[in-house]
Amino acid sequence: MRQAVLLFPHGSHGESLVRRRVAGLNLLDRQIRTLARAGMEHISVLLPKGAAPTLTPITQKLPVRVEFLTHGAAPTLSDPEAPYLLLLGEYVHHHSSLSGWLSHLDTAPSLVALSTAHPQQKGILHRANPEFDETEDRTEIVSSGAFCCHPSTVPPASLGEGEQPWRLLAERNGEDIHFDVSERVLWRRVDQPGGVRQVKNMLFSQVTKTTSGFVSRHINARLSIPTSKLLVETGLSPHAITVLLVLTTGLYSAYLVSIARDYSTLLIGGILWQLAAVFDRCDGEVARVKLCESKFGAWFDTVTDNFAYLCGYLGTLVGMIRIHEGQSLYTYVGISSIAAMFITLFVMYSYARRTGSGSLQHYLRALTQEVDEAEKSWVQKLMERYGFVAKRDFFSFYVFLACAANQLALVYWFLVTVLHLTAAAVLLSQPTMMRSYRKSLQDRSSTDTGDAEKP
Repeated sequence: MRQAVLLFPHGSHGESLVRRRVAGLNLLDRQIRTLARAGMEHISVLLPKGAAPTLTPITQKLPVRVEFLTHGAAPTLSDPEAPYLLLLGEYVHHHSSLSGWLSHLDTAPSLVALSTAHPQQKGILHRANPEFDETEDRTEIVSSGAFCCHPSTVPPASLGEGEQPWRLLAERNGEDIHFDVSERVLWRRVDQPGGVRQVKNMLFSQVTKTTSGFVSRHINARLSIPTSKLLVETGLSPHAITVLLVLTTGLYSAYLVSIARDYSTLLIGGILWQLAAVFDRCDGEVARVKLCESKFGAWFDTVTDNFAYLCGYLGTLVGMIRIHEGQSLYTYVGISSIAAMFITLFVMYSYARRTGSGSLQHYLRALTQEVDEAEKSWVQKLMERYGFVAKRDFFSFYVFLACAANQLALVYWFLVTVLHLTAAAVLLSQPTMMRSYRKSLQDRSSTDTGDAEKP
């Protein structure tokens, strides 16, 4: 399904909804971005008379055709014979809710309603409403405001003619309607009391990535998500958050560690380094909630992260040299660690550019998931098992604890060990990684060729 109709209510209520700010975006922008993320390529938007649609530049550049109409006009479909998604404007979905649902609609009936329960009898369809009076012979059907409609059953021209589409849809209840019960309730009505807050909480409940480490999920997230809820309303872009919060905090922390004059200086440096890891979540969280992630953003975040890392390493090296003045061992070992880091970054960047990934962590994930176990060296297996210690969340928390214990030497030797082992792992794994990548390209090419030859 690649076409949708976005329907806002009539009158002043609908006009206010179009302009309402929801988690850093006006509702119209958010709905279009959500539909585009769910795979829609053509969107007809039915607005109340008097509503002036304005879209941000990011939304305007989306690869989707958007048609604005007022109530009473007939929406057009890119394919008049194919089903379309009807989304009511006052319902905000997480894009995974829609895309996951639509991916299972292979042979759908003429009208499918996404809801939270099955009715006990046919012919029941109503919106969630605090004033709705339940009776004993029906189960409450809380609708998500999302419907899969067939043009022959629910003609697009009939939408928007009445006060609301519920009566139109209810008239088609019976054997033609199917209720899909969602296991994950990832939608909220924004026009109910407290709706904007509920929508924001729902969206932020989905910002943690599955690849995030234990410290990131269970410690950093407790600080980053409340911070991101404030930042998302400021209008700051994720790039600005990266520069203003992540980079500056990390660089100042590196400076404090490099001077290491006393315990308080070292402690503040450790705290700031941990805060930089917390803020590093914020830019990604804001980007995911505002649906503005991009490959450039991933690269920008990666480059700034590694620049802050490098400065932190240099700060630790300089701090140790100052503490152990005259002992050349710390200087030579520290320089070799910086060289090992540059080797690691070069190999990972080369792989990321070749594969089109915007994250250096993709290399470690590919090493774990895509390389045959028999081809892995002992260093690779060691990094696969204990690679979490090199991730920013664990490392930053370790630095914070070591600085709080006034043990800069623990930070120094931890860095030395991890950087040299990581360099050895990526150098040894590069040939097998490239063979695995070329094999995946060949398999993909043969699959595409096979699909193209099918009648």
